[in-house]
Amino acid sequence: MSNNRKTYAGRWLQDGFNIFVNELKLIFHDSGVLLIFGFAGLVYPLLYNFIYRDGVVDEMPVAVVDLSQGSYSRRYIREFDATRECAVAYDCVSMAEAEKLMADQKIHGILYFPPDFDERLARMEQATVSTFADMSTFLYYKNMTMASNLVMLDEIHSIQAEHYAAAGYTGQDAAALIEPVGYDAELLFNRPISFTMFFVYMAMMLILQQVMFYGSSMLAGTLREEHRSFARLTADLSGHGMGRVVLGRGAAYFVIFLCLGMYGTLLIPGLFHLPMHCSWTDVLVLLLFFVTDIIFFSFTWSSLITRRETVLVLLLAVTPIAALLTGFTWPTANFPGFWKAVSYIFPTTFGVRAYMNLCNAGTLSAIAPEIIGMTVQIIVYYILASMAVYIEGKVIERKDMKKEAAL
Repeated sequence: MSNNRKTYAGRWLQDGFNIFVNELKLIFHDSGVLLIFGFAGLVYPLLYNFIYRDGVVDEMPVAVVDLSQGSYSRRYIREFDATRECAVAYDCVSMAEAEKLMADQKIHGILYFPPDFDERLARMEQATVSTFADMSTFLYYKNMTMASNLVMLDEIHSIQAEHYAAAGYTGQDAAALIEPVGYDAELLFNRPISFTMFFVYMAMMLILQQVMFYGSSMLAGTLREEHRSFARLTADLSGHGMGRVVLGRGAAYFVIFLCLGMYGTLLIPGLFHLPMHCSWTDVLVLLLFFVTDIIFFSFTWSSLITRRETVLVLLLAVTPIAALLTGFTWPTANFPGFWKAVSYIFPTTFGVRAYMNLCNAGTLSAIAPEIIGMTVQIIVYYILASMAVYIEGKVIERKDMKKEAAL
């Protein structure tokens, strides 16, 4: 009995290896798949990092419309111009003039002071300063908001100090009234608040998932168009062959995407000097889970692909959804219940968060919930991928039997 078990185990490994070699041959003989793996997997990480290599905009040109012309507004403008984010490039007499400059793309923000700004502050009433930002890019809005908020907080302290001084409070007494509880804000991992720090980390993981899915789906669609299928491999295998087909094919992609993953998550950040507060071995552990997850995810959903060109349509529809559901632009706690449930379909939901947390926190313990999430996905998608092979094999078998009966 042990000989039979060894024989079956040896045959199982041999079959898996043959399927592994066969899958590599299919991949390297399909120019479209090679283009996706080579171009998207290797060029996109470089492209994104070149585009967002700075991640910040300094000295953004801004126009000022000061209808108050008082000491408070002039001091505000002077401090606003001294910030790193913005530079006062034009002093306009009306909003119409400032709007014309923004329409001509000479400025990307407007700072507006109403006529009663200084008068209201002098009467110790609430005054309003308005900001307008060019929303063609998020960075312009961020600069305008940050610069104005920082100056506003400083101005509030200065105005309060003046009012308390007039009332007879000076020195430590005035400071205690203005700021009864002292605080110090420190951005540990992204001091310049760079767009690169959170977008590129998301992009690196999303590229791996999308390249894997579209490449494997294109290959699956091509085979089905030619009336071939991976499910036909089970006919020549002893026992239950679904597991060997899924694992054998998966091993071929695992070798390729582990290399692509190390390139995108280790080499590229090092090349562009992105901060990584973790060791390369921790990233490798993450990749072992994530690459396995995206492989079984792709095998499961590619079972629905019957035509090669279908993948290109899905590329446009699924990519932005998968990116937004990672939570890199919107807190996941604010997701509606439906979209939170949909986010659990994609490996990037856990992979992106794990990679960002790992690069920032630097320990595997910090990404334990994400590792557990990916492990659950791996188990579920492996079962679904095996079932898809089994069902498709049965369908093909029945079709073949009907053809033979018709003959």
